[in-house]
Amino acid sequence: MSNEILIGIGGLVLSVLTYFAGVSRTKKQLSKQDQEGRICRVLDAYMELRRMGRTSGLDGLQKAGVATLETNSEVIELLGRIVAHGEPHPLGSDHATIILGVDLPRLFQYAAQRRVNFFQTRIEQVIKDSGSQV
Repeated sequence: MSNEILIGIGGLVLSVLTYFAGVSRTKKQLSKQDQEGRICRVLDAYMELRRMGRTSGLDGLQKAGVATLETNSEVIELLGRIVAHGEPHPLGSDHATIILGVDLPRLFQYAAQRRVNFFQTRIEQVIKDSGSQV
């Protein structure tokens, strides 16, 4: 009789663990889909601005909605995809030194909230003003 109880309890524990593993996996998948959706929306908007010849670079990123991205990795992924489309790097030729140690989402959210004009303001000044330097 005790073996049957142990087997029943073991089955119950296994079922609960399987349920929570499934919930966790689903949350990760949805999070990844949300992240991909944000990146694609901004990329599409940026590429449309480029096709129409309206703007590019930092101004193009801002108008495309880069401030909606949530992590540094999302912004860096976006920049990589833009370059992969044959476009020049939106942060310019010295992009590696500009983004080193910078919280990019915080920088672009600050720029969007303050409506920073990147044609009149240097990116280094915006980084300093936003406090996004880590």
